[in-house]
Amino acid sequence: MRGVQDTSRALATTGRERTGSLSDMVASTLGRRIVTGQYQPGDTLPTEPKVQEEFKVSRTAVREAIRLLSAKGLTVSRPKIGTRVRPRSDWNMLDPDVLHWQIDPFPSDEFIHSLFEMREIIEPAAAARAAERATAEEIEALAKALDGIRSRDRGSADQIKADLAFHMIVLEASHNPLLRSAGGMIESGLVISFSLGWRTVMGDDAVLQHRDVYEAIRERNADGAFLAMRRLLRNAKGNVFDSIWVGRRGEAETEIG
Repeated sequence: MRGVQDTSRALATTGRERTGSLSDMVASTLGRRIVTGQYQPGDTLPTEPKVQEEFKVSRTAVREAIRLLSAKGLTVSRPKIGTRVRPRSDWNMLDPDVLHWQIDPFPSDEFIHSLFEMREIIEPAAAARAAERATAEEIEALAKALDGIRSRDRGSADQIKADLAFHMIVLEASHNPLLRSAGGMIESGLVISFSLGWRTVMGDDAVLQHRDVYEAIRERNADGAFLAMRRLLRNAKGNVFDSIWVGRRGEAETEIG
């Protein structure tokens, strides 16, 4: 299944910076400034010579960096006008780099609300359809992922992989081609939300909520699966906010100290 096969790949790319060229470095820095509000929609980015001077790179590297940002919907370039930041509605929010830039070091509350709202729209519905349509193989794979969540050390890489696999299997088991495509589309979003949650160790309540989703799907209880997945996501959202607020408080205390 695609969800199982891609789990390791998705996990491996979590929070990874673009590397390998000067243009990637420039794009990463400028992109982070855009998504964090240092450059607002409608603002004109510094001219090519100023960017060259700041980063000590060639004009070719600057132009490639701008091309990368434009491909992500962040900027638009016009002759005699320069490169401007596009409205947020034009940004490719599910691009892995754009997602990562928004959580480094800590994401905004608005971003977290939007991320989990997206998941709550898609995943409970996918769980309900999975309860009706999952094959015996998919239910077995879901049980294996649940076992990994239960038995692996809390917060370990193995438990994280099992958690991600669990959610991707549910999306795959919906057997709705549009939901399955949506699963691929939001995969980066899933990985990012998991990476935020990994800052705190998964609690017993979260483990039990995964079990409830599994049992509802195994018992072909569509309504139960929908509600169980919704409870799981709402609990996860609370855990993410707890983690972020603890991090922000620690950062503030460090600055004061």
